[in-house]
Amino acid sequence: MLIASLLLSFATVAPMTSGCGDVGTWTTTCQVSNDGHSVQIGGEGSGHGRASATGGSSREPVAPSPEPRDCGPLNRCEDFTVSLLPQATIADVASFAPSPTNIVSEPAGLGVVGLPTNFVVRAAEHTATGTLFDLPVTVRFTPQEVTIAPGDGSTISSGLGGRSWGDLGAPQFTPTDTSHSYTERGTYSASAVIHYRAEVDFGRGWRPVPGTLDIATGPHLVRVLEARSTLVERTCDEGPRGPGC
Repeated sequence: MLIASLLLSFATVAPMTSGCGDVGTWTTTCQVSNDGHSVQIGGEGSGHGRASATGGSSREPVAPSPEPRDCGPLNRCEDFTVSLLPQATIADVASFAPSPTNIVSEPAGLGVVGLPTNFVVRAAEHTATGTLFDLPVTVRFTPQEVTIAPGDGSTISSGLGGRSWGDLGAPQFTPTDTSHSYTERGTYSASAVIHYRAEVDFGRGWRPVPGTLDIATGPHLVRVLEARSTLVERTCDEGPRGPGC
């Protein structure tokens, strides 16, 4: 864990007092002035110490006062700490990732050679809370893109993960953004990868995490059949023993 912190310290400059108790005892009036190079003390009456009791003055070189810092209109200088938040990586937030979802196909895991098989992957925003770098954090994952592999070597890219024919209000075997037509019959193992964008919030607003987190679905078997049509004289109801009945 690396937490960089920058300590900005401002020294407090106390105003110089002008009391005369440390330089003599005066019966009447005492004046003190300091021009940065010497101290002048004067007054009337009797005294002791570094000043004359006859009302004269004594000069003694002193070090220049430090330059005062700007402490605001109320002359308040304080110490405070500015903490720089760490930059999270995709590897840092991987433990907060959503669970893998499933890929489905229609009609009901079956396909027909030459006709569209429709794939759907349900990918949604996911938020999790916990601790990162010893700090409380909220991590948000948003799906950016879904890559579908029908199992025959081809791929399909979609930003939404597809929609069912029912959601689209379309009849079966209607082409969609996530449909695929197989050229040969057989059983195929389809799968998909969801690419998530991540953000973190340490209590000071959302900050993007570079890169994407890729989460794969489990395999989904699609059985592709071959449909053949035959021109017959009567329907199967009329001729149950006819071709294709």
